[in-house]
Amino acid sequence: MQNEKLKEINEQASYCLNCKAKPCSNKGCPLGNNIPVFIEQVKLGDLKKAYEILSDTTVLPGICGRICPHKKQCQGSCVRGIKGEPVSIGELESFIFDNISEEDSLKNCYKEEIKENKNNKKIAVVGGGPAGLTAAAFLARNGFQVTIYEKYDYLGGLLVHGIPEFRLEKEIVEKTVQKILKLGIDVKYNQELGKNLYLQDLENQYDAIFLGIGANKSSKMDVKRRKLKRSNSEEMNF
Repeated sequence: MQNEKLKEINEQASYCLNCKAKPCSNKGCPLGNNIPVFIEQVKLGDLKKAYEILSDTTVLPGICGRICPHKKQCQGSCVRGIKGEPVSIGELESFIFDNISEEDSLKNCYKEEIKENKNNKKIAVVGGGPAGLTAAAFLARNGFQVTIYEKYDYLGGLLVHGIPEFRLEKEIVEKTVQKILKLGIDVKYNQELGKNLYLQDLENQYDAIFLGIGANKSSKMDVKRRKLKRSNSEEMNF
């Protein structure tokens, strides 16, 4: 099975035209991932180098590879898709994350990029969802002392409680989170803004604050009769 999967991945990598214009990256990827270049490394069999290239622009490759709307973004801009099927970019990205060794991922893509904190700047990141984790990771890689304040007793935010297991395994999220925390990031759990955590206190302790609290309240449909009774005691809310 593993040999069949590897053969499939190699075929997908070879299917990429390595376009000079890079529409998949320049037009289709909000992060600007260098897609043709990392795919070229997959084609050459160097997953470590491919992961290193991805890590220049993202710290969530295993997650983005699974849940990003590829058909509308990178794959939607793929030249191959004009007359046929686009390159399976998301599948290639996921494969790299799943098959890079723990030692190589940390050595080549995290630890070596941490810069010395010469100015001793401290940053507070409020919210440990995808935005907060990404901000914290890039700040830490650039030498800042980072502390994440999270209202739950776990990190991941929407990745954990907003996406079903069949789309994104919790094990993948945990693995990604642990790699990010190994950058030397501190975490304070069960800290909720406005309840036991206050901006004024953070302003006195940190040089800057990043707010990544997410959209925690759902929007109701503003339609007539949106509160229809199912019975004498129940209402239907849309």
